[in-house]
Amino acid sequence: MAGWAARALLLLAGALFPLALAPLFWWPVGLLSIAVFVHFLLQTDNARSAFATAWWFSLGKFSVGISWIYVSMHDHGGTPALLAVLMIGLFAAFLATFPGFWFALRQRFLGQSLAWLTIPVFWFLHEWFRSWFMTGFPWLFAGDAHLGTWLSGWAPVFGSYGLSFICVLSVTALYRFWQTHQPAFLLVLLLWPAGLLLEQQDWTHKTGELKVSAVQGNIPQDQKWQREWISPTINAYFQQTSEHWDSDLILWPETAMTLLLDQFQPYMDDMAIEAQETGTTVITGIPYRYPRGHELAGQFHNSVIAFGNGEGIYHKQNLVPFGEYVPLQALIRGLIPFFDLDMSSFLHGPANQPLLKVGKHSESTEELYLVAPYICYEIAYPQLVSRMAQDADFLITVSNDAWFGDSLGPKQHMALAQMRALETGRWLLRSTNTGITALVDNKGRMMSRLPYEQRATLSGTAEMRQGKTPYMIWELWPLYVLSLLIIGAAWWLRRSGRAREMAQADNIAPVVER
Repeated sequence: MAGWAARALLLLAGALFPLALAPLFWWPVGLLSIAVFVHFLLQTDNARSAFATAWWFSLGKFSVGISWIYVSMHDHGGTPALLAVLMIGLFAAFLATFPGFWFALRQRFLGQSLAWLTIPVFWFLHEWFRSWFMTGFPWLFAGDAHLGTWLSGWAPVFGSYGLSFICVLSVTALYRFWQTHQPAFLLVLLLWPAGLLLEQQDWTHKTGELKVSAVQGNIPQDQKWQREWISPTINAYFQQTSEHWDSDLILWPETAMTLLLDQFQPYMDDMAIEAQETGTTVITGIPYRYPRGHELAGQFHNSVIAFGNGEGIYHKQNLVPFGEYVPLQALIRGLIPFFDLDMSSFLHGPANQPLLKVGKHSESTEELYLVAPYICYEIAYPQLVSRMAQDADFLITVSNDAWFGDSLGPKQHMALAQMRALETGRWLLRSTNTGITALVDNKGRMMSRLPYEQRATLSGTAEMRQGKTPYMIWELWPLYVLSLLIIGAAWWLRRSGRAREMAQADNIAPVVER
């Protein structure tokens, strides 16, 4: 890649990429953004220039796409404005090294052999890598722009990763058609109407219904953890809940109670009696502390607990770096206020925890449903959600997006929850402190939501569903196999091309010598 003009264009194209995602969903802008990236990537002739091309494009994408972190760092974390901007820039630059590495790898070993196929493959690989490396950051995937397009029909088949692959493949195929005028490349576009047909398919089946409610407490974030706000918070949630005892399930947000579970237990026991009498399950987010005598005594989990006509406790597995735990905390705690936020010392919950149980009482029978819970950031992980949803009838997610104000963050977060509902063919209920609180159906459509920053309760009827989508069965194996085949074919073609060049050189050499 040569010249600052090229870098500026890549930076601009990357900065436009988030416009394709929530809340605007201007998906054609995303395709145009990727097209600019593809154009410059195809001009590269070595791994270093390929890295630079991907890095500059991704720097623009992440700088705009994660700008919402500024609110938590500056407004709630006490970090000076300039330092917060600098740290976000450094984080964006770090994230940009991931696609840089993968596309440099592609250029080093495959060159431009079958580029129109290998570019989508390495786009998928860099999103997949970013979803788990160093706890993962599965955000700003290209496929997430297509929650409402024809491509959404592919989400229950290949997940959002598959949507990313098809999206980038559509761009590279059109680019090759523009270069060669060969209509065969346009066949790739048939994947779009095929997605529309798949959208009509129900991969899961209804097994029952629950009347559900989600409480949005709207407790100010800067006051939430103050001692004098404990009683007003409890009273607010108790009052809103008491108006909805006709619901089968009432969901409170992440850390709705700013007491530890053992401190909240007396209040919970009183409410559980009334909940059992009305056949209602209440699920709340609350910090859990290991009791004295336990080997982990005094340490904490970010948890949700079900009580009343249901039961179970779940400890969050995927924690937010610097928000819920501090990497290298012995070295960096105390450097700036952001590294000392309230409740930033949680433990990771174990894998394979049992699902929560929610009962539905009727005159003739008592039905029991299994609910898969996800706390805040966890709903962004496609594979985690899919694994936990295998036997679940319903999905719930709780969050406290007040950390990010009315920025891009909560809107992107809500869209990720919708994508997880679509991938698993399950209804989903989301409760947050300030918004977005919503009910989502098995097609990823938002059925109802509450206004932002208002104290209110959302109620509706949710379907309980069983069955598995192809994505839940196959996970990413189809994409792994397809990627391996494409990489193998491109590598073979490149080697055979070099072999022909060497053979031609050997044939010409004697003639030159004579």
